Amino acid sequence: MIMSTFAERYDFAGKTVHPVTTYAMSGLGTTPEDYGRDCPGARIGTGLAVRGEQARSASADVDAWLRRAGLLDGR
Repeated sequence: MIMSTFAERYDFAGKTVHPVTTYAMSGLGTTPEDYGRDCPGARIGTGLAVRGEQARSASADVDAWLRRAGLLDGR
């Protein structure tokens, strides 16, 4: 998994990590648990799963998720 390889190089202790993934059938699946394992000491925040074939048109979903997660203000 590319996330596992990426996470090996960084210290996420005390950080909040928001899982983001594309999928065909499983939604977030085990992604939050995987991030929790790969980012020891991190808080796992609200995740976002976008169906792969809808990724190009998911900007409204991404904006809504960013707002729910408190990462984007209401403007």
